[in-house]
Amino acid sequence: MTFIMFVLHNIQELRSIIDFFVMKNVLVLTDFKAAAKCAAEQALTIAAQINAEIWLVNVYPITPYLPPVGSAVLPETTAVQKRRDSLLKLNREVRRLERIKLPGQKPTIRPVALEGQLADRVAEFAHRKKSRLIAMGASKKSYGDPLFSGDVKAVLHHVGCPVLATPVNANYLNISHILFATDLATADEPVIGELLDLTARLKGQLTIGHVSPKVLIPDFAEQERVAAFSQKIKSLYPAVRHANVRASKVVEGLEMLEQEKQVDILALRYRKHPFWYHLFHENPLKELLSSGRLALLIFPDKTLRNE
Repeated sequence: MTFIMFVLHNIQELRSIIDFFVMKNVLVLTDFKAAAKCAAEQALTIAAQINAEIWLVNVYPITPYLPPVGSAVLPETTAVQKRRDSLLKLNREVRRLERIKLPGQKPTIRPVALEGQLADRVAEFAHRKKSRLIAMGASKKSYGDPLFSGDVKAVLHHVGCPVLATPVNANYLNISHILFATDLATADEPVIGELLDLTARLKGQLTIGHVSPKVLIPDFAEQERVAAFSQKIKSLYPAVRHANVRASKVVEGLEMLEQEKQVDILALRYRKHPFWYHLFHENPLKELLSSGRLALLIFPDKTLRNE
């Protein structure tokens, strides 16, 4: 066991050295609304602490324009006007963010205007720039419904890095505690490693939380699963704290943990399910986005480090 811990420690050290020489960046999506501004402020704080630059991106849709009735002459190119308006608003937002006082060196902010479908353009840009994180505003409509995906859900289906979804009035000046909601899956283990790296850079702490269902008769199988997962994580990451609660619903339990632990960001892993799945199962991500209580750091299943 001592040898394993030695190897893991050296792997962490090697990753830190590599990260020092690799330019990191945070991709911040904005539509210039209140939630997007809060997301940009929170991303600014994180970028400053992990020594990353910011790409501030606005994606505007393609809208076909026809010439006026009785005329065969098209008006001024719509795409040119839209790009001009987008860049004007982006530069205004850059100036606003640069006025925010932060400890340490402020990150460089680069404005980018893109035309097209949000999720497609964001995924393409994030992959090309090797973005470590995508930040965007969150609202009650961010998840969408079974037929139409909201902005956050659409982005999650296309990207390969974590997405930070921030509601209006989220705390951004002091991010000191992250809670990771686990369902005890093996796939959660590498995510915990990523979160430990992030919390170390933020000089904060990480708590692993699990919600067990309320039962009248003791569920020994569930207790054994929780104990086994906790023991495994402790052997891999000794500094991680653990918390387990019982509740009728997952979201109810997570809200209990959030208040008890005074959490700033709730992290979770997102898995895409078939259309019919959530007709019969709880959908914590949708409920958490709708509540707008806390910033959510969401890891898609295909999240890969530095891909």
